[in-house]
Amino acid sequence: MEQPIDSPNILGTAPISRLFFKYYKPTLISLLSIMLHQVINGIILGQKVGKAGIGAVGLYAPVVIVLIALTLPVMIGGGILIGKYIGAGTYAKAQYIFQFATTLALIFGGVIALSTPFITKPIADFLAGKQNIELSHNLYDYIFWQFINMPFFILRMFWGNFLSNDGAPKASRNGNLIAVGINILLDLVLVAGLGMGVKGASIATAIAIFAACTYLYLYVQKHKGHIGFQNFRFTARIKEWKEFINFGLPTFVSEISFALGLVIINQNILPYGAAVVAAFGMVNFVSFIFLRMITAAMLACLPIMSYNIGAKLPERVLAVVRFSISFTLILGITISCVGYLVPGLLIRLFSQSDTAEFRQIAINSMSLYFLLFLAAGPNFILSAYFQSIKKTGISILINVLKSSVFIWLFAAILPGYFKMGLNGIWLSRSFAEITTLLLLISFTFLKKKEYYSLQAIASVN
Repeated sequence: MEQPIDSPNILGTAPISRLFFKYYKPTLISLLSIMLHQVINGIILGQKVGKAGIGAVGLYAPVVIVLIALTLPVMIGGGILIGKYIGAGTYAKAQYIFQFATTLALIFGGVIALSTPFITKPIADFLAGKQNIELSHNLYDYIFWQFINMPFFILRMFWGNFLSNDGAPKASRNGNLIAVGINILLDLVLVAGLGMGVKGASIATAIAIFAACTYLYLYVQKHKGHIGFQNFRFTARIKEWKEFINFGLPTFVSEISFALGLVIINQNILPYGAAVVAAFGMVNFVSFIFLRMITAAMLACLPIMSYNIGAKLPERVLAVVRFSISFTLILGITISCVGYLVPGLLIRLFSQSDTAEFRQIAINSMSLYFLLFLAAGPNFILSAYFQSIKKTGISILINVLKSSVFIWLFAAILPGYFKMGLNGIWLSRSFAEITTLLLLISFTFLKKKEYYSLQAIASVN
């Protein structure tokens, strides 16, 4: 049984390293298990349906990114405020945030679910192309059931994150593990057994997400924390809406900028041919898996920082930042070394292609692209720190620079001006991350007293 948040709260007294890994491990498992839905569907559909099945799952990815980006401000902002209010002992406010976010999830998800019969086909035709009838039909089947299930998809995200801020980080992990297990079982039954194809895979995922949401609901009901359904009332009004948006906006901008950065790279490699485009897709997929390790570190340190800011313990806030930066720096160096020294091993693990040209392109691109991990960790942590102390503009600037602006700049000048060709495009994102970190280091030295002092943190309200 997890230790509840009581006085004295473990978030304000326990060693930082132990707290960090208490949150990091379940968060990482949760993030990786969420990705398994797409991986599982892709593997089984690839065997039973073929390229049109895998293509449908892959084409749905941009839709998911947009939906997650739209809901992240509420999830991250709500989580930070809940942690802050619990740390300050104002539990009624934490419960009010929980009610507000749950109401928004049901409204937003409900609108999408009710609109499903009208918007699914236009989206499928736009993404797959009307001329690709089989792919468009499969994509329609996949989107339809995901949209019908959208209220539960959003609630699972919200409730899992809020429980982490209420002292139960393992709840989200357990919910996701339940979802993955059910998804695998139903895929085998509906797709492999009954031959329902993409529709069966989408129904399997929808049921799995609903099951995870049900588990979290039951957990909240019995969890002896500070958020729950006792005296629950629906509300779409909140006094702290500006603070809410300020906390969540940097994460929203980060997701949108991330998507834009990928589009910039994709557009720049199109002239190099299909093999290069395929290599980028595969390398980016592998890098995204490793990037979840960094994202988990950011999400793990957020509730710890938020609580200690609310509890007026600035020394512990800085200790969290120092430990998180050190951890992600070591982790990033390790990942970069793996991508640079043994890219061929990763290519063989994640690709069944026997084409020598493809393998060589993928190996070269991975060795250069994975250099981004040298700086990605500290950038994530510092962005989260500025987000927590309400320096929203700085946090947004960090995300925009590293995720899109610098990528566009380096992709424009490295291939031609520095005569690096395709290698310059592969390096554009790595250089964007490294340049952003160098700017942050300089900024830290110049503005240390203003943004990193005990007084500056203690003044946050």
